[in-house]
Amino acid sequence: MNASVEPLPEGAIAVTNVRPAYETSLHFGASEAELATDAGLTRATLDAEGASVPGSATYAHMELMFAKPNYPQFVVAAAGLHTLPSLGVVGLACKTVATVSEALSCHQRYQHLTNRTARYESRVDDTSFTFEEDRFGPARLGSQLISDYTMLVAATLLKQSAPGAPMPHTMWSRRATVDAGERAAFEAFTGARLELGAPRAALQYDAGTLDFPVACADAELAEYFTKLLERAGSLADDGESETVRAARTAIRDGLTTGEVTMQTVARRLGLGARTFQRRLSGEGLSFGEVLESTRRRLVRGYLADPTLSLAEIAYLLGYREQASFFRAFRGWHGQTPTHYRDALRAATP
Repeated sequence: MNASVEPLPEGAIAVTNVRPAYETSLHFGASEAELATDAGLTRATLDAEGASVPGSATYAHMELMFAKPNYPQFVVAAAGLHTLPSLGVVGLACKTVATVSEALSCHQRYQHLTNRTARYESRVDDTSFTFEEDRFGPARLGSQLISDYTMLVAATLLKQSAPGAPMPHTMWSRRATVDAGERAAFEAFTGARLELGAPRAALQYDAGTLDFPVACADAELAEYFTKLLERAGSLADDGESETVRAARTAIRDGLTTGEVTMQTVARRLGLGARTFQRRLSGEGLSFGEVLESTRRRLVRGYLADPTLSLAEIAYLLGYREQASFFRAFRGWHGQTPTHYRDALRAATP
């Protein structure tokens, strides 16, 4: 099996995510020339392996189609074409795990590798779970249309991966109004009641849906994809407390999205920021110290992986510029990452 994972530029989305809507739009009144001119989407780019496009191009695409007749039919037809492989290697990984809950966790942890236009989270209570989108950037029409489309795609993928699982009972849209045709099409497609004017697009399911088995689960493939996507160095605990161990894991998972602050890590741990700070202080640690030492622990494993470039390692550690990573590394080890990597290679039999 040949698969690779490359970090995406900020605000970009992999073409595997875009192809279904592109192909469908050609059957609903758009031409390739029009898509290239108005949305910046070209056949050459969409057919290129491993390529990505700016999220703004997908917004312009949706705005173009919204202005044409039969938009509701277009958007549900495009959503229905999606399969888990349309999410790229992350979708393939989700396809192999055991339950819907594990698939959602897999998607949320790694989706930034194929989509950096939004972040997705699941909230769970006693009776329901909510799949929620936080879309980045201004709320232009195309952005709101994409949010609706993404919810239709999410409903499609969950239904495909767990046949027999209940359909969602509520879908929230960021838009203030939709016409009767769109409402009817969306509600028929998802089986969910459509609610408007929400701050985030979302789908809500019964909580029991999380336990439904994924039809094509494969433990061996799941392990393969975990190793492929993880690329994480050692976070050996050295006898540390559960709070510090959990914080290191949350930091590692958040570094590539830029969402690593004391507040965001505390939220991932289900703690208030003050409670989290108090627990760290009780161990003689600050959040900054845990963040810095976590990066130092991760970097050795990354440098030992010959498939990772220094630019990729900088990204995985949460540095937006390679120069910032180099400065930090010199402070840790008194040498460049290149020299350190060469020494690791020389020491490896």
